[in-house]
Amino acid sequence: MPENVVFTAVFPLGDTDPDALPVKKIGPAVGYYTQCLGFSLVAKDQGSAVLRRDDVQLGLAVNGQDPEQASCYFAVSDVEALRRELDAKGIEPSKIDVQEHDGKLFRVFFAREPYGVCFCFGQPA
Repeated sequence: MPENVVFTAVFPLGDTDPDALPVKKIGPAVGYYTQCLGFSLVAKDQGSAVLRRDDVQLGLAVNGQDPEQASCYFAVSDVEALRRELDAKGIEPSKIDVQEHDGKLFRVFFAREPYGVCFCFGQPA
């Protein structure tokens, strides 16, 4: 990645399982996560894939769940640089906002992948 944004952690939002993010088809989803979000493919079979970017491992699965009901939070090293990176790829991230979680402030933005999963990217404010 041009600006070397480091993904440091992933956390589920709601009932989402980051080890089995729902997708309709593995092939196009892997293409999106590798080409647009900068993940590397670790393993893949007919119905699932494992991806990695920096300290974050993520699973994709054709599991019958609705991708539009899935969300997760990625902790990153530089939220501004990642927003620029995704914007340059045509992903259309939201504006950066400050939100409170567990009494701490975070700078965050949101983006939705084309298959429906919603992501929140952030770092401490």
